[in-house]
Amino acid sequence: MNRIENGNYKNLNNMIKYIEDNLINDIDMNKLAKIVGISLNSLQRIFTFMTGITITEYIKNRRLSKAFEEIKNTNMKIIDIAVKYQYSSTITFDRSFKKSFGITPIECRKNDITYKQFPIIIFENDEKYKTLNYQIKYLEETEIYYYKTETNRKIDLLYKIRELYNYLKENKIHERLKQEEQYAISRYDKGKHCYIVGSKTKYTSNRKMKIPAGKYAIFEVGSREQKDIVNTERSIYSKWIKSTNININEKFSLEYYKGENCYICLLIAS
Repeated sequence: MNRIENGNYKNLNNMIKYIEDNLINDIDMNKLAKIVGISLNSLQRIFTFMTGITITEYIKNRRLSKAFEEIKNTNMKIIDIAVKYQYSSTITFDRSFKKSFGITPIECRKNDITYKQFPIIIFENDEKYKTLNYQIKYLEETEIYYYKTETNRKIDLLYKIRELYNYLKENKIHERLKQEEQYAISRYDKGKHCYIVGSKTKYTSNRKMKIPAGKYAIFEVGSREQKDIVNTERSIYSKWIKSTNININEKFSLEYYKGENCYICLLIAS
């Protein structure tokens, strides 16, 4: 336990990578213990203590998460997906799938539902293992009036964003934006790191732009607090993106604010 408590998570993360690389194969638990360099009993105890679930549950969750994606995003037969992820029959697969997601695989394929992902565990602190819920939705093109800041160096962008919001607050624009559906966009364009904030209503800015139509992965933050937005983004970029086969346009992201909630919207690459 001392090696884990001292923050050396390298072997645990190597084990997680091995699991991820072998989700469609048999996984030998003794092999996992060997990768970490401790006994299987110790590994099982430590893993459950640090994550709140067993290794067996984690492997099952990751397989079901990948199966969920393939049911929604491919035309592969459900029985073939079940076999691919180590289920011996559709009966056991259906039962396990419904227990985890509340719907059957067939309902998953037919209906427009919120995606539920069991993300890859990244061992870096004692945060409990949590699911990430998101939706895949087509958003229509939206025209907004906007304010913008930009910089050549990404490292300077946070400072520039603070400057922009100070300007908006000093000119009493920020409070108006908060009363409406507000949009904030981060993008990399023509060698510039840009941050844009605006709404559909014109204030003192006459600059207009169109937010591109397309399929987006949409994550609900649950508040407008910056710390909650940052925590959600950290989970998305450190866990969700590594856990999914969905390709994201990493040069463009959108925050959509409505009421006291924020939604992080990632444009899916075509």
